Amino acid sequence: MANPVKVFVSYSWSVEGKTGIVGELETQCRHRNIQFIRDNNTMQHGDLIRDFMDKLIGGEHIITVFSDAYFRSTWCMYELLSTWQKGDFKARTHPIKADDIDLQNAQYRIELTDYWKTKYESAETNLQERDPTAFIEEHQKVKRYRDFYQNINALLNFVAERLTTPLEQLRKQGYAQLLDRINPKQIVIGYPSDGDFLKEIKEILVQDLKKSELFRNHVIKSCELNLVDAAGLHGYLIDQCLRGEFVQIIQNLQSAFVNSYDELGNSDITAIRKLYQAAEDTLSKLVLFNVRNDWMAQYCHEHNKNYHHDHLLPDMSFGSVEVVISREAQTIPRFQFGRQDLNLQGAKGVALESGFRSKDVVRDIIKRLFHRVMEQEITDHFDEERAINILQRTIQQRKQQKNLKLRKNYFLLIPNDSSSPLADENVQKEIKKMLPDLSFIRIKSGKYEETFIVEDADLMVAISEFYKTLEEYKPQ
Repeated sequence: MANPVKVFVSYSWSVEGKTGIVGELETQCRHRNIQFIRDNNTMQHGDLIRDFMDKLIGGEHIITVFSDAYFRSTWCMYELLSTWQKGDFKARTHPIKADDIDLQNAQYRIELTDYWKTKYESAETNLQERDPTAFIEEHQKVKRYRDFYQNINALLNFVAERLTTPLEQLRKQGYAQLLDRINPKQIVIGYPSDGDFLKEIKEILVQDLKKSELFRNHVIKSCELNLVDAAGLHGYLIDQCLRGEFVQIIQNLQSAFVNSYDELGNSDITAIRKLYQAAEDTLSKLVLFNVRNDWMAQYCHEHNKNYHHDHLLPDMSFGSVEVVISREAQTIPRFQFGRQDLNLQGAKGVALESGFRSKDVVRDIIKRLFHRVMEQEITDHFDEERAINILQRTIQQRKQQKNLKLRKNYFLLIPNDSSSPLADENVQKEIKKMLPDLSFIRIKSGKYEETFIVEDADLMVAISEFYKTLEEYKPQ
């Protein structure tokens, strides 16, 4: 496969928090051979902002998300003007309008010019009679304000002449008109590195089986094998899953876990913890190999072709959704076993119980998501606005982790019940604005597909029984 096309994005953080445009663009770029580069998925703590902006300015492709806040931002204007001065502005930039700004309006362009004139004159007056050698950075800011003031009108007039597709139309098409200009012929069917992803999963599985030598040896005995190393064992386990023997393999893992636990007794807590970790981690990798490759390829193809923002899945359980979305997003699935109802759930998803009602459904769902993602409650004394900001950034950063063991993709299950508050499109839109990196899952009611090598019900029962065993043996 050819190296991915790189695209930078220049945008206002405040506007992104309200619209989620950049998050949507990032998702669509994953479906093509496009490397999406934004500040908060590239920069690390302590990096210089200017270094990133200088890379952006020299980029071959730059998406500019225009808004009133954008044209009044020092950093955004620095990126835009520097890109303009670098040359090939029309060929390298790809504009989007994020709000109702009217660049065709001459009065609006004059107001922005006056805005930067005022900023320039105020900053210049403030530094009068001050030694330039003692206020180097402040004098640099004055020069930037002067450059903005002297160039913004010409720049805005050029930008105003460019045709920009309305935002809602772009969204309905999955930003196809814009992204086709960046990489028109290399739309990827399916996910380009699914094979690489499964290869990495296999490598991690080898390490999982080494976490507890006792567990590994009992797995070998339960499977009646004559293997010595973990590498040989992991290959056998995967091969059996691909042959449709997942249930039998999980039962062997259960048996190995119980026998290992009995052999350890209650004395060695460290060894018991390693045993639990090895058992649970092994299952989480093996279940990924039960998604049929042909179904996955077709699903990804349809998802890309229709440019659909929501994920449409056939009838399946909540736990099965966790498996499929993990395979698609290239993350490791995790499950939670409810102590109260003994139901298996996807650890990275949220669904509303039947009959759910709330006066403020958005607020209630955000609180549930915060509890699932952050593993803590939003109390009455907690700053909710700050909590939402933390939640948004946490979901975003975990989704973008390069290390597969740290990467997570959270989802919200949309009920088929039309009377559910979450079925309201306005509620969904509000949540998407707050949490643009949150996946929305819809189940195609009454439509069954052969998604798994093993039947969905058998798959989930086997996993549920496995977790019940872990729960029963958990030390008090």
